[in-house]
Amino acid sequence: MSERPDLSHFVQHRQLDSYEQGMARRSYAYGVDLRRSRWLASSTVGNALVRAVDRAWPRLSAHLMEEALLEGDRVPVPLLREISEAMEILRAPLPTLRVLRPEQRGRWPVVTALGATQGGSLWLVLDIEALLALSKTQRAFLFATGLAHLHCEHAVFFSAHLLASRREGRLGMQGVRTLLKPWTKVMSFSADRAGLLCCDRLETAAELIANPPVPVGAGSSDSRDWLPVRASTELRLRALREFARSSVYAKVHAVRARQAELLRQASGPDSGPGSEPDPEASIHVPADAWSLARVDTRLTRRLGLL
Repeated sequence: MSERPDLSHFVQHRQLDSYEQGMARRSYAYGVDLRRSRWLASSTVGNALVRAVDRAWPRLSAHLMEEALLEGDRVPVPLLREISEAMEILRAPLPTLRVLRPEQRGRWPVVTALGATQGGSLWLVLDIEALLALSKTQRAFLFATGLAHLHCEHAVFFSAHLLASRREGRLGMQGVRTLLKPWTKVMSFSADRAGLLCCDRLETAAELIANPPVPVGAGSSDSRDWLPVRASTELRLRALREFARSSVYAKVHAVRARQAELLRQASGPDSGPGSEPDPEASIHVPADAWSLARVDTRLTRRLGLL
């Protein structure tokens, strides 16, 4: 009689991974966004909505693969590498990649988060042609915002809105927008922060928030009306500039600058056995950097939230 396989190590590894992802998420995400998402998932109304999305997800995902999306094996290796880099910085979960069909270009954002809660279905939908037309820094911001939406459990909001805009949904579009508006208006703040951490350039992040890339294709602005309601551009830009003063951003920025310096020293013409860079050199974080709690408090007051 064969022995039962010992799965305890696998379970412990998954639990540790989930714990680390949760800690990383709390290190950058907007606290109100995380608390509201947890409340929605556990409330009577919210739980019913989440279950409805989970029930409809198999049918929705099958229809999307037939009509609009292709398998992720079409993603070029350089883009896979950039997604991996963003995942490492954010400690984000591994997504399932999907690629927009050519005829769908213009109907979706360049990077879209979709998914359900049960079974860990997390999709990152990519417009490859539009992404390749952008700079690496711009792509870093967009990849990070998509991964952050998955990391902060926003995928179900996107799926609910998409369902409501299609025949698979039972609740009208206006009803979904009204019901989920308090949640979707704050989720952009977390994603914007993640984008800044990964692209490391405030100017690039601000430009993409103010003028998000709209790929040329068969779609129009009306075809993207299914997307969740976001906070105003002005609010998002001000919130991002304040996050750029935080100790979280300062530390990530300093670490990346130090890594770049070590790489330059190691590959410089004077590098040799006696001139090896010191990886233990201190990483400077300004003493006047703001705490994440201070950034969150200022944003919460500005939004008039309790």
